[in-house]
Amino acid sequence: MKSNRGFTLLELLTVIGIIAMIAGFLFPTIGKVKHQARVSRAKAMIETVAMALHAYRTDWGVYGPTENELNDDGTLYAMLTTGKKNGPYLELKGKDITTVGSVKKITDPWNGIYEVFVDTDGGSNAVPANNSYSFDISTTTPAGDEINNWD
Repeated sequence: MKSNRGFTLLELLTVIGIIAMIAGFLFPTIGKVKHQARVSRAKAMIETVAMALHAYRTDWGVYGPTENELNDDGTLYAMLTTGKKNGPYLELKGKDITTVGSVKKITDPWNGIYEVFVDTDGGSNAVPANNSYSFDISTTTPAGDEINNWD
């Protein structure tokens, strides 16, 4: 008697089909989990930058220059990562930094830039308008959802 060892083509196709169905169920879930992980990382970075701004203010008496200077010329990165007084106030990894020209900026998980708006006139104007702090920190996901320090 001849003994057949191995699998038939039908058995192999059935197993491949089952694996494909399982993968089809998992891929959307994995995408959602990755998105939530990025949102969590963005929220954590916003909190970290907020703590660094508070520490900077404790040492220097101000949260920093105007929002245009903070966001446009890399001043935020420079003032929080240098060792002046009790700093550096913020230590960043390579994936959290992007260089635009010669300017370094803090990068969100989607490779966007965090926007920081500082109240430079002692609270008499509406910047920041969204929270009780003296600054707003925000970024936007590719889907257009805003992540910030006032929600």
